[in-house]
Amino acid sequence: MNWTLTAPIASFEKNYRFHPVTNKHLEAIIKYCMSKDDNGLILYMQHMLSALSLDDTVNFEKLPCIDQLLLLIRLRSLCIGPRVEIILEGEKDVRHKMSLIDVQKSINEQYLPPQTLSFPDGGTDILLHYPVKWTDADTVDYIHSYTIAGKHIDCHNLNREQKEQLLEQLSTDQIRSIQNTCTKLDDSILSMTIIRLPGDEPNISLELGQFGHILRLIYSDSYPNFIELMYIFVKIINMSLSDVMNLTPSDTQIYYQMFVKETHEREKAQEQANNQNNNSRSVPSGLGG
Repeated sequence: MNWTLTAPIASFEKNYRFHPVTNKHLEAIIKYCMSKDDNGLILYMQHMLSALSLDDTVNFEKLPCIDQLLLLIRLRSLCIGPRVEIILEGEKDVRHKMSLIDVQKSINEQYLPPQTLSFPDGGTDILLHYPVKWTDADTVDYIHSYTIAGKHIDCHNLNREQKEQLLEQLSTDQIRSIQNTCTKLDDSILSMTIIRLPGDEPNISLELGQFGHILRLIYSDSYPNFIELMYIFVKIINMSLSDVMNLTPSDTQIYYQMFVKETHEREKAQEQANNQNNNSRSVPSGLGG
């Protein structure tokens, strides 16, 4: 049985099982990060989540973007490593370690469940939550469904024009309530800390519209370093490329560190043996008639 892991879908308040992220996935992710193609990266990540999920009933493209981000942070933490080194640019660039465990904790603490607004006079219930869109969102992007006179309307099945037409039919007070709820959801995201800075420096928080950049921040890696590592495993350690690509990046680093340690110990032992051989072959001075 292959190893699987659990990761939360926050809006469902439930953990789901996933296959791990492997070097095969990481290679594609690094290429998207290098090209700064956020749209391509997000589409690839959604496809990856669908492929890795053991539950084929979940449509990851319809999950709130913060749910998707939390899933991807969890997978990154378990399969690649829980810490990310970043460079904070300024008058003097500063290297800083980001703890993905702390990021997950902050998101979970500030995360708001779906919000239902009920308007009895019109027999209308409106369900709002974090938008599915990864880019800047408008009011209609927060509305996930309507229930009007007992009829349920899933906004995921509507195009943008249809969503705007439904919004235009609401009263001024209803729209004001929706906008206040959107602000509440936005404020909760801004309270989610991704980097805690030392001293009096303000912490760096999440911001809707910047999620693609955050993905690149936590998944980006050096492609030449990745290729060099694969080369060492195939050409020196003699593993097949397919086997290496199916390893998790964290396992790959562990095996690489063991290889480096064994190589160092072997070289040290060989050096000691050479020194002993040289000493045994040397002729002591002061001997003879």
